[in-house]
Amino acid sequence: MRMSLGLAALVLVAGCNSSSDPFAGGDGGAGRDAGAVVDASTGGPDASGPENWPSTPEPRPARLVILGDSIAACSTVGGKDNADCAAKKLHVALETSNPGLVYQNLAVGGAVTANVPDSQLAGVTTGPGHVLVVLTIGGNDLSPYIFQSDATTQAGYDMKRPTLLADWERIFAFFADTARFPDGATILMNTQYNPFDDCTASPYNLSALKIELLHNFNQELVNLARSHAHAFIADPYRRFLGHGHHYNVDTCPNYMAGAAYWMGDLIHPNVTGHDELSKVWTDATDHIFATSP
Repeated sequence: MRMSLGLAALVLVAGCNSSSDPFAGGDGGAGRDAGAVVDASTGGPDASGPENWPSTPEPRPARLVILGDSIAACSTVGGKDNADCAAKKLHVALETSNPGLVYQNLAVGGAVTANVPDSQLAGVTTGPGHVLVVLTIGGNDLSPYIFQSDATTQAGYDMKRPTLLADWERIFAFFADTARFPDGATILMNTQYNPFDDCTASPYNLSALKIELLHNFNQELVNLARSHAHAFIADPYRRFLGHGHHYNVDTCPNYMAGAAYWMGDLIHPNVTGHDELSKVWTDATDHIFATSP
């Protein structure tokens, strides 16, 4: 279903639950508004509102499971157990209020969404103890289109959307299985940040269509999270705007004088970027587990 961002926003804010929308979910988001919210300042999703957080705190976690791609595998900052890795920083932060919290990072560089249910879930430790699952996935599903034509990009995105939904449903079903997780699981999804700051500028010249489709993809992730119980959305997208490859281009819409550069290469964060990503996650978990108002 191809739609402009404006139409997509109207449909999703209204809580689209039509079978024609492959990302429309059920009504499992107890205590939350199932509709997604558009951030008028960027045109992208606003995942930061109070409707994203549970009406009652999630159970305290006994295990932290990290799944996904090279962002979570921390390929540019020394790996999964390095002190600069955002996932490890989250583990350290959570362990202060959850002594003995087990850290299991199964993220793999180059992973696409299908790799999570196809291979990574097989390595997840099951059994007693509430589980917090953090996923960074989707970037490798989209990155092949960075330098392709708009027509190829639109066609590829339209074709992938139903498959991505099916992959996410397999992930949700796995963690909803009380035989595997008798004490339940909390899933923290992530929007995809734009390494190019939502700006069409040299040398990358990311087209307006590709920026729009990234907004659409993130909006759908927000809506998907809000339509499943115990699933929440962290928002690196908004945090990273103005700190990507066009951070010093003053004609870009998210330019901020004196902003720091958070990219380690074309796609991955540097040490500062990982520190900021960890802050996005700790802010989210503070709300999910009600360690802050």
